[in-house]
Amino acid sequence: MAGLAQQASAWLVNVAIAMTALRTNLMRSILTALGVMIGVFAVTLAVAVGSGAQVSVMQSINALGSNMAIIFAQPDSEGSRSTFDRGRLTMRDAKAIEKQISGVANIAPQLRTNIQLVVAGRNATTSAVGATADYALVANINTENGRFISDADVRSAARVVVLGPTVARKLFGGYDPIGESVRINRAPFTVIGILESKGSSFGNDNDDIAIMPLSTVRQRFSGDTLAGPDDLQVLFVGFEDGVSLPQAKRDMRRLLRDRYKVRGKDVEPFTIRTTEEFMKQSAQVTGIFQIVLVAIASISLLVGGIGIMNIMLVSVTERTREIGLRMALGARRSDIRNQFLVEAAVLCVIGGVMGLFLAIAGGTALTVYADFPVPIGVDVAIGAIIFSAVVGLVFGGYPAIRASRLSPIEALRSE
Repeated sequence: MAGLAQQASAWLVNVAIAMTALRTNLMRSILTALGVMIGVFAVTLAVAVGSGAQVSVMQSINALGSNMAIIFAQPDSEGSRSTFDRGRLTMRDAKAIEKQISGVANIAPQLRTNIQLVVAGRNATTSAVGATADYALVANINTENGRFISDADVRSAARVVVLGPTVARKLFGGYDPIGESVRINRAPFTVIGILESKGSSFGNDNDDIAIMPLSTVRQRFSGDTLAGPDDLQVLFVGFEDGVSLPQAKRDMRRLLRDRYKVRGKDVEPFTIRTTEEFMKQSAQVTGIFQIVLVAIASISLLVGGIGIMNIMLVSVTERTREIGLRMALGARRSDIRNQFLVEAAVLCVIGGVMGLFLAIAGGTALTVYADFPVPIGVDVAIGAIIFSAVVGLVFGGYPAIRASRLSPIEALRSE
């Protein structure tokens, strides 16, 4: 215990000497710390932005719903070209999947188009989704006010619409729009519900949407763009808990290949993706994105470290007589080495703390003004401080060793 206390006391003395030396050359110390500050700021913010990208992607996927497969009416890009020039997906396919694939909880066919809504001189252009009542269950959608579209609305091709919060705000401001009439592509529709807000991700506003009955969109907005009377653009398939999505995907793929008589390596006129695949692909992309950001940001930290080494070499040269005097009074080479190592580490930690606060400010600004999550947790903050200390020890190592190897006699003779 006594030995540990003595070592701790020696390190505290080195810290006190380092603080005195830094105050003696205050302006030089500040300018040197700026290099480390910029490096730590860049690296910390890069790590936080990469983490924020992962959070944003996960939020987008969760907004679609979990334990779900999405079938697109477009050719599978993984196959080789065949006689299929376009994608195909129909309501008959949806019914076949519902009947023949085990574990299906809900199924939600979909059509998409762009529409313009007009109310009393105000207008908004948004994406319209033609869906059935089950779409709310599959995609985890809830209404904040009013109700969602019903099976009766779909059967009668009712002219009703459920608005996202962004569209409702553009058209009605703070006024309650439930029961009000809007003109969509010159046809009157009744607002029956307002969706709960799902926020935005990667600059895309998930609340800028309007949902109408599938049959209404087919009759009034998509009739000329579809090849058949029951064609679909997207099909959401929700599965029960515990169902294996990879196995469910294989079963649906086999069923649709049989229905469209796809053989061998022919291109499939449909594409199936599961939420598991979206998550894995997104994790890979955001992981690479984060590595690239950190690699680029690390260049600035490397430059800051080189600046530390340069300044510490200058400091050793300026304080040669001081080093010689300490050695003459009994200081060991390890004491001299530790003194300059601690000085470099303290300088880097000061710069690291400044860089951390700057990164927190930048992350807060991005979160508030760009609506992009930039999480800087306690682990990232502690890691930034420790990393900055390590930079000081690494780049201050050579100057410290050089100082410890000076000859006491030659050092005392130095002018």
